[in-house]
Amino acid sequence: MRFRFAPRRCAAAAAASASEGGGGGGDCDCSVFLRWLRSKSGTHISSVLSLGTSSAFGRSLFASEPIQEGDCIMQVPYHVQLTLDKLPQKFNTLLDHAVGDTSKLAALLIMEQHLGNESGWAPYIKSLPTKDQMHNMVLWDLNELHAVQNSSIYDEAIEHKEQAKKEFLALKPALDHFPHLFGEVKLGDFMHASALVSSRAWRTPRGVSLIPFADFLNHDGVFGSVLIYDEQKDVCEIIADRNYAVGEQVMIRYGKYSNATLALNFGFTLARNIYDQALIRIDMPVQDPLYKKKLDIWQKHRLPIFEDMCNLSSATSFVIKEVKSSQSKGIGIPLILRAFLRVFSAMSLKELEEMAMEAAESDGRLARCPLKNMEREIHAHRRLLLHFAEMIQGHSAAIEQLEIVDGPASRSMHPFRKEMAKDLLVGELRVLESAHAWVANYCETIKIPQ
Repeated sequence: MRFRFAPRRCAAAAAASASEGGGGGGDCDCSVFLRWLRSKSGTHISSVLSLGTSSAFGRSLFASEPIQEGDCIMQVPYHVQLTLDKLPQKFNTLLDHAVGDTSKLAALLIMEQHLGNESGWAPYIKSLPTKDQMHNMVLWDLNELHAVQNSSIYDEAIEHKEQAKKEFLALKPALDHFPHLFGEVKLGDFMHASALVSSRAWRTPRGVSLIPFADFLNHDGVFGSVLIYDEQKDVCEIIADRNYAVGEQVMIRYGKYSNATLALNFGFTLARNIYDQALIRIDMPVQDPLYKKKLDIWQKHRLPIFEDMCNLSSATSFVIKEVKSSQSKGIGIPLILRAFLRVFSAMSLKELEEMAMEAAESDGRLARCPLKNMEREIHAHRRLLLHFAEMIQGHSAAIEQLEIVDGPASRSMHPFRKEMAKDLLVGELRVLESAHAWVANYCETIKIPQ
């Protein structure tokens, strides 16, 4: 049986060495690495790919022979991969239940690093990026993160840093118990190893794996090649999504990720990312006399009655995507967001009761259709316009600060991270401006009965 799977956020596909913007790494002798890989696997990993260097991506994989769409361009046996079952069993028995798979694989990586040339994966370990070559946001300091405080990724990056510290504290007793295997492991060592795993590992049906050679493939959001697992052969394979001529760089898509996700988990961004999105949070004033009633009715009717509401995130957080045209149907602005504004813009208990009755007569979802009172409909959407406008102003100001040559950001940030911050904020700004344009057009074209 063959499984196709997408990378999970916490253990995603091969990430780039951010200093190169691609799949490159540390001081790796490519010829030594390839000889080791062939010897380790006992078979051809690929007969159509060769290692080379790209001006834009650093170390990359290129077609050494013509490749046709549907060709298998790489096969990596399971026994070549760094997987959780290679951790010593005695070490596993000491682990706290709170330690996740990413941290366990990071521990295995630390162990192989400590073994040095005695490691069975030494050539691969040497190919991995050093901490200075990585730019995953968990490795940014607080001053650098401050540059993206207008983005929701700021809070998420802080949470990731705190979670990594908790995982390290949970893991450290077991690490300290085997100094001959791991040496003296410090928080910085663990953060580096965790960043390597979160940016390079794949989640297969057999668990989380670091897959040598596969993680040399660089990312392009428009490509369709992904990694699949062939259970019968016990190998991971990559199938070409299109034809390649000799000398062309072969790339894959790590996932349909926004720049925020790429920056957080992979340590790079794209100049124009078609998957960019923005998270908006709308907090309604508790001073509203109808606040509790609005909250109650919203929680009861915001989704179809047959959906499981236990898996929902906060009702005041919404993900929006780019609206391609102000004249379009507003795809990208969630209906649930517009419904939320309609409910919390209500001025009377009667309005709320009418909305609840309409919801009960259909599928249970509340305020998904325009309000019958067009003045109230426009009022609700103008509140959304104001919120978009505030976010646009904040993002624009943050981008301006990053563009000041001798400004605080230029002095305190690594140049590559500064460009990442700009890409991230510019992408979110594009999404916000498109949403603002659509809602403004909606408010202008809606007709109020005379």
